[in-house]
Amino acid sequence: MEQNNPKFRLRLNLFDAIVLVAVLAVGAVLVWFGLRSSGSEAAAPAAQSVQYTILFQRMQAGNSALIQPGDQLVDTVKNYQLGTVVSVEPVPAQIQVLNQETGSYVEAVIEGYEDVYVTVESTCTDSGEALLLDGGYDFRVGQTTYVRGPGYMGSGPVTEIVREAEG
Repeated sequence: MEQNNPKFRLRLNLFDAIVLVAVLAVGAVLVWFGLRSSGSEAAAPAAQSVQYTILFQRMQAGNSALIQPGDQLVDTVKNYQLGTVVSVEPVPAQIQVLNQETGSYVEAVIEGYEDVYVTVESTCTDSGEALLLDGGYDFRVGQTTYVRGPGYMGSGPVTEIVREAEG
């Protein structure tokens, strides 16, 4: 007895044909744009040196001595390299307090605490939207940065960014 093996026949109805044509068209468009964009690649942005300042607010008095020039800083969230500490400047911590008599705000010193301005140097690239540090960390003035150094951790806003002149 012979085994009856039917031949493979592709039978498409109208809906299947429309879907197949649409998928092929989308694939062709993706290939077209993929080949077109790879042929006209722009040059990578050049790396430049940058110094920026982070303000660690309300640290215990004396803890700024833990931060030393030459320390390598790392982002505590995603372990990005943030650069090398250049200088540390502790100042008395201040807060704005409402003067009840005059109705205005005045600066008052917080006893036992200090604000620490930490200047960091790193290389970066300008992506047009943000500066990307050497490790890929994007940052802006006013952005809170979470930092870990050898023996200490801190967080605070970026207060200043100074780009080195390209020469």
